[in-house]
Amino acid sequence: MNLPFLIAAGTTLAATGAALVWSLYVPGGLNKKEWDELVAMLEPMHAGGLELVARDHIEPQQNQIYLEPDEMWGLLGGSEGLRRMKANAEIMVALAGYASRWNMVEAAIVAERMRQDALLLRRAMHRIRMDAILHRRPIRLPFYLQQAASSYYLMQRRLLCLYEVTHAGLRPQLVAAL
Repeated sequence: MNLPFLIAAGTTLAATGAALVWSLYVPGGLNKKEWDELVAMLEPMHAGGLELVARDHIEPQQNQIYLEPDEMWGLLGGSEGLRRMKANAEIMVALAGYASRWNMVEAAIVAERMRQDALLLRRAMHRIRMDAILHRRPIRLPFYLQQAASSYYLMQRRLLCLYEVTHAGLRPQLVAAL
């Protein structure tokens, strides 16, 4: 058999399996909601602040101590901003899964990448919460804030790129909601 054919078939099979697994487990029954409902559930974030913190982490510059922890906390909206990021992350994964109606393979792969980003986001937020509960010195706080922000930022970028490819007509409404 032809090796490229086997690779393509395997990738398609894996993506289809991931889409089926995703449809069985999505937090809060989000997979049963319509597109308009999902977009309406997104909570606004301070996009400029989020992008600044995220890009400071994923695009390092010469001055890598540019942002102070208190400044990052404020740019992300504090504990309310972190709560919104977590809630929106689940909705964004559901929106990626929704795109499988138009492009099953790519949507399944992007949704899986976004689930991995969401896992990193939740892990960073858990560490922030545990440090606060245990009254630990917040030495690692800036690292966790940057991890959460960059994971969320990547999720947004992945979702917007997916919608540009799969259903560009819905992208402007999605941009406005994010």
